[in-house]
Amino acid sequence: MSFMIALIFVSADTPRMPEDAQDMVVAITEPSPPSTPSPPSRAERLAPLASLVLPGTGELIRGYGLKGELFLWGDGLAIAGAAGFGWDAANKRNSSISMTVIYADANPLNRSRTYLGAMENYFSSDDYNVSVAREARSLYPDDLAAQQEYIASNSFRGDDFWMWGSDSLWTEFLNQRIRMRKAQQTSTAFLGLMLLTRVASVMDVAFFSPVGSSRLGIVPRFDIPGIQLTWRF
Repeated sequence: MSFMIALIFVSADTPRMPEDAQDMVVAITEPSPPSTPSPPSRAERLAPLASLVLPGTGELIRGYGLKGELFLWGDGLAIAGAAGFGWDAANKRNSSISMTVIYADANPLNRSRTYLGAMENYFSSDDYNVSVAREARSLYPDDLAAQQEYIASNSFRGDDFWMWGSDSLWTEFLNQRIRMRKAQQTSTAFLGLMLLTRVASVMDVAFFSPVGSSRLGIVPRFDIPGIQLTWRF
């Protein structure tokens, strides 16, 4: 059984104290038994799963409000960025298709990547078909039937004919396609950030945000942007 020694200071005017009593006495007391912590609730045990679905909710469930709010804000910005740039990329793609129909007399029903890519690289379908014929002769130099089959399979004729009205219109179409791809890449980057926030929130709840107090933790820093790993003694 463990004991602790407490020093008790007694005033000289305290009633019922003998005159020859010492000003300081030593009393030996037994400490009260430590309270048994309550077991974590089901919600607290499932906090990592909550953070996987929506980052920050696991921290909020376990009582880490500031970290939970930071994860929620970060995930919200990632969702907004992915949706916004994805919508912008779709609009730019539709705009580029409209340009091919209006300024190059292209087939509005053919929206394949191969067709649109060919219009990026060739001023007209005739130029593209000449390139296809050159490829066929290079691939099958001694097989005329194979050349004709390759040309028939890869050429754009009939309704798929196109010709740009001018070099400036063709250049504007190319720039629009470049802007579309940049928007797609940015949207993809925000999607990656959404995945990263989920992984970070799950790891934080699993290892750095236990139920109750913990010596190990992550503290956000505002004077120097970033986070700080702390250990409380």
